[in-house]
Amino acid sequence: MDKKDLAKIVDREISKFIALSGVTATYDYNIEEVDGVMNVNVSFEGENLGYMIGNHGRHLDSLQYILQLMIRRATGEDDFDFRLTLDVSDYRKERDVKIEQIALQKADDARILGESIDLPPMKPYDRRVVHMTLQKFDDLKTESYGEGRDRYVRITPIGEEDLGVISEETVDTDQKSEEEE
Repeated sequence: MDKKDLAKIVDREISKFIALSGVTATYDYNIEEVDGVMNVNVSFEGENLGYMIGNHGRHLDSLQYILQLMIRRATGEDDFDFRLTLDVSDYRKERDVKIEQIALQKADDARILGESIDLPPMKPYDRRVVHMTLQKFDDLKTESYGEGRDRYVRITPIGEEDLGVISEETVDTDQKSEEEE
């Protein structure tokens, strides 16, 4: 399925969603293809939309799941690979920024202490934000541990020897050994 066909389906299903839910809001969406996966980002704007977000974003997660099911069913393809992200009044965007800041701060703590740091349990979307934020650093690795609601991210510093960095002491010792021979 190409972006044009998917855009028609997304537009139609969001319109259905608004009509069924009685939401008074405007929406915008964009579709990006990254590594063969269609990323559909939908954003609702309007006044008094807090009920769509719910406590700690629980309603937002549920609405995102429902909208994703509606779009998947409308495509008629079970194996169609796409990811839907729903945002309301930039709630998720602001939350992502906070999670990124926490991840970067905890990454610095892990580097300074030289040991793993465990973040508190998070929802899958939030864990993904942490992994994506820290993947650009070669001196860190992130892994998810735990089960269900107790699943969390562990940030582990990778030592110089694991990175393949040779210390100056090793170079000096090697040079002295060569000079002695």
